[in-house]
Amino acid sequence: MSSILIFIGILLFLVVAHELGHFTVAKLCGIKVLEFGVGIPPKAFSIQRGETTYSVNWLPIGGFVRMLGEEDPTDPRSFSAQNAFKRLAVLVAGPGVNALLPIILLTIALMIPQQVDITNVTVMSVIDGSPAQAAGVQPGDIIREADGRTVDNSNLLITAVQRRIGADITWVVEREGRLVVLPIAEVRIDPPEGEGATGITLADARVTVASVRTGSTAALAGLLPGDLFLRVADARVLFEETPQAAAAQALELDPAAPVEIDVLRQGRIVELVLDPALGGLTGYTADVIATEQQSKSLWEAVPGAFQQTWDILVIFRNEIARLITGASEFQLSGPVGIARITDQVAEAGLSPLITWAALLSINLAIVNILPFPALDGGRITFVLLELVRGGRRLAPERERMVHLVGFALLMTLIVLVSINDIQRLISGSSPLG
Repeated sequence: MSSILIFIGILLFLVVAHELGHFTVAKLCGIKVLEFGVGIPPKAFSIQRGETTYSVNWLPIGGFVRMLGEEDPTDPRSFSAQNAFKRLAVLVAGPGVNALLPIILLTIALMIPQQVDITNVTVMSVIDGSPAQAAGVQPGDIIREADGRTVDNSNLLITAVQRRIGADITWVVEREGRLVVLPIAEVRIDPPEGEGATGITLADARVTVASVRTGSTAALAGLLPGDLFLRVADARVLFEETPQAAAAQALELDPAAPVEIDVLRQGRIVELVLDPALGGLTGYTADVIATEQQSKSLWEAVPGAFQQTWDILVIFRNEIARLITGASEFQLSGPVGIARITDQVAEAGLSPLITWAALLSINLAIVNILPFPALDGGRITFVLLELVRGGRRLAPERERMVHLVGFALLMTLIVLVSINDIQRLISGSSPLG
């Protein structure tokens, strides 16, 4: 129930901010606003201030601005009586607020202290013929920088690669204690299945062997002080207890199978084997890279928010390119799917939740600016068409019919996507397919 309330709260906040954009510019243009509503009718209560009614409605899933004469220009203060540029300003204001709101939200998110995992992002393998191989990337390389930014964990590397789809990217790797600059030519937009855009597999590594007791199972498996754990029985090693727990689980699943252990030793990946007869991995101590609590000052957060917003737009553009080329499948998620994702993000903390709200705001801005009937973009298209026609408008009844059909199609699409989301929910699959 709490996740549903969080989702409704975020959606209501974003939609009301959108409508406030329309409302504010309409007022500045001298247009008579009859009602500003929070939520969808039926009406819970309202107050009258001047010529405008401010209402709160029972369905908390949206909002609206009702202006005088949106299609009838007979009253000089009606929306339709205004010149094309004023009407454009009012229509653009809603998506414009949703486009600017992420700057504020991401600034807040960056200022909130949050725990960040610091790992050695280590290359486990390099695929033949891949951009990474052509650039000279080798197994055992620790990626320290990508596209000029520090790589604290693999998520940051993945984001950096997503930003550079179809373009070149430069990595700085640590190899046997020295830094090597590796320019990677043209990150692949449509890589072969299972290879990834650059052609490498990765491990987040943060647990290093500090000491090994002579005669212990760790010593018999071949562990040495200084070894950096990469994998134990295909499990990521992010915590001090992971090697022992992963080995124990592997032996429980198959008591006769040896447990494979991958470590980074002096810049090279070494594959070790734990004999199942030994019964477990014991007799060593470990050092773990501590998580960092990171937050930015206001003066750092504002430019950081602009940069993050730009990154999101670039990644969005790259995903559109992947869709066009057939490298990615087109998938939609409706209110049910977005609510599920919101629930997962909320578990990660306040800062990720605010970042998610910023991402939804950007999506709301993009969707609303599309030239689809019933959306702001559709109405903007009609005004632009009017300008192209030298000020001659289409008949109001014809425009009204186009928007009505567009609204019906939009509602049908939302229902179909929601049905698909519910099917995913029942089957237990990802909200994004």
